[in-house]
Amino acid sequence: MRVLEKVFLGTIVRESLLPGGSRVTAAVSGGADSVAMLYLLDRFAHAREWQVDVLHINHRLRAAADGDESFVRSLAEQFELPFRCECPDTDSTGSVESRWSSTRQSIYREQPGIVAVAHTASDRAETILMRLFEGSGLRGLGGMDYRGVGPVRRPMLDMHSTEIRNWLKEKGHNWTEDSSNRDTEMSRNRLRLGVMPVLEDHFPEAVSGICRSGALLSGWRDLQDQLEGLLTEDDSIARGELLEMPGVLGVLTLWQMAGKPRNGFEEFQKILNWLNRGGRGKHILPGGKRLVAEDELVCVEARGPGRF
Repeated sequence: MRVLEKVFLGTIVRESLLPGGSRVTAAVSGGADSVAMLYLLDRFAHAREWQVDVLHINHRLRAAADGDESFVRSLAEQFELPFRCECPDTDSTGSVESRWSSTRQSIYREQPGIVAVAHTASDRAETILMRLFEGSGLRGLGGMDYRGVGPVRRPMLDMHSTEIRNWLKEKGHNWTEDSSNRDTEMSRNRLRLGVMPVLEDHFPEAVSGICRSGALLSGWRDLQDQLEGLLTEDDSIARGELLEMPGVLGVLTLWQMAGKPRNGFEEFQKILNWLNRGGRGKHILPGGKRLVAEDELVCVEARGPGRF
């Protein structure tokens, strides 16, 4: 068994991503990572008793989009696997990256069984760096998890894109190259093409190191999620209980109460310091909700009309 195959099998077993007998929908774009994932799924499908089918999403935003669909369809036929294609309506709001992500998540939630996507360690490292540049907190810096939203699982998350392409070449397998991956108007492409090669040239283990840090941070993120049990149904907590927490946990609790906004860690620290000084009154929180600190109770409510 080759190294890449051992890594793939080790990941799904260690993380319990694709239990034996599962129905697995492979999200295949036609790119190297997803094509390799399909080959690996097929490689172990019989032994693991998976029922595998192939999903392709055609956004029809590029001239070559239909060609990618045909390529993936042919690949599914080669493996004698069921194939289906989704062609979502285009949405002009938000960035291209956010629109695509939202559309894919919506489609994945509608699929039967588990949805396997081909995000790699390289993708995870890029995501962590992008969130770092944005000033994200734990939820952003934790990067991608092996388990995504809803049915999504990431069995390729321990592999590097370069390793995957080398493996495909050795096996004589083809894939398609998405021309939009060269579009430097997209922030991820600017990072991938202009920053990552320089970083890896000077620090060869950079991707692995960033991913390890992301995994550690995601553990703290999971701890933060457990704080939900401390809150009442109306998103309130006793002032004394909040102030007895270590500082970081207190900040994380306020962040939880505010609806987990992507930014604002420093502001939550300032509010916690204000509460420690006996502050009472109202504060608008990052994300738009309103904190109300009266007597011995601290609560968060939706912001109403007017100024505060």
